[in-house]
Amino acid sequence: MSIEAEQYVLGALLQNHELMDDCYLQPNDFSPDGPNRMVMKTLRWAHENLTGQPGIKNPFDILALTERYSKTIGMAGGPSYLMGLKNSVPTLANFGFYQQLVRKASIQREASQALKDALQAGDVDLTLIKEKMDRLQELQSQGIADGWERISDVLDGHHKEIMDRGSRSGITGAKTASEDLNEMGGGHQSGDLTIVAARPSMGKTAYIVNDSKESAMAGYTVGMFSAEMSSKDVAERYICALSGIDARKVQKGRLTENDWSSYDKALDILDMLPIYIDDTPGMTIEYIWRQTKAMKKKYPKLIIYVDYLQLIESEKKFTQAADRVDHVLKQLKRLAKTFGVPVVAISSVGRKCEERNDKRPMMSDLRESGNIEFAGDVIIFLYRDDYYYPDTPMKGFIELIVAKGRKIGTGTIQMFFNRKNGRFANLTKDDKEQLREKVAEYEQTARNRKR
Repeated sequence: MSIEAEQYVLGALLQNHELMDDCYLQPNDFSPDGPNRMVMKTLRWAHENLTGQPGIKNPFDILALTERYSKTIGMAGGPSYLMGLKNSVPTLANFGFYQQLVRKASIQREASQALKDALQAGDVDLTLIKEKMDRLQELQSQGIADGWERISDVLDGHHKEIMDRGSRSGITGAKTASEDLNEMGGGHQSGDLTIVAARPSMGKTAYIVNDSKESAMAGYTVGMFSAEMSSKDVAERYICALSGIDARKVQKGRLTENDWSSYDKALDILDMLPIYIDDTPGMTIEYIWRQTKAMKKKYPKLIIYVDYLQLIESEKKFTQAADRVDHVLKQLKRLAKTFGVPVVAISSVGRKCEERNDKRPMMSDLRESGNIEFAGDVIIFLYRDDYYYPDTPMKGFIELIVAKGRKIGTGTIQMFFNRKNGRFANLTKDDKEQLREKVAEYEQTARNRKR
């Protein structure tokens, strides 16, 4: 059965090279007898060296593999063997199951070989053998396939979890900058990728500064990856948002006595908040993975912010920026799920929205930058009407347009936004009613003018 499992895994990889991102098997996990180990070795080489190279859409194309690795392909049974593997897989749905079978067989071989070597040498290392057998037993106890969980196990303790949610006033994740958004979705949820997108100068960085501050105040450790601004610049954004000091005063060093008092209070608050900023130049998505993994071990209650998506590089090479963004998106979503953390990433928006009368961004405006609209669990557009229309009744307000909410629905939220200090503030019920009346009056006046 193990040989058939190996053939399935290899055939599935040849059908879809992206499965290699989810493949934990190494060449030594395959049988030393026959060609499968050499095939896997070749695929690993191709994945590491050809993915993202100019002119190469599929690094596992059999013709391309044969041309580049003719000697190893010959040792691996030739192109006909690879074609047979590829054509033998009817569905890719069982990849995880067969991958686990290959790994089990590999550990069995390791345990048997360790025992055999020890007996021949007359020095039985029981600790090593026990480790191998314990690992094998662990895999076998997982049941039918990697990833499956019985629903009764999934719901173990669920009653208490629901009660806990109720005791937290409906906020089940990391607190956001908006009370209305917290009400909609219970905060940023572990495993979710939230995209905050807008045109330049709309307040994207200011928003995640306010958002992350609320998360930190609610007990989450914040990991802020800043690819655009320096750590010092980001820290000054926090100072201004907390203190209410005009950012231009901070930049010019012209603080009044009252400003200095507010500055010191903001500094005291920030000193207590678990906010960490990483502004490493040229940061890659792989670097973000490594840093997040280390942080998660130290701070279990973690939320990650990325500013911003289009500036994150990759250790893989891509000829098209959209392909790189797609790769980064996919890895951010995997990161959120793998480490069980909420991830909030800023994205730019194409300029097409500015060609419309209604300049509010839409999902289609994200297509210039890859498949963002499909990757995000929650997508929030930021829009300021006063950026385009100075006489708008929405002056001093910003809209959070929840265009996609996989579990929370959609809608538009208004907030106060002070451009001078970057502070976001929630609207009271009376504020919302007054704003509706102002907008209705403005629209009625505009209609009367047209008559």
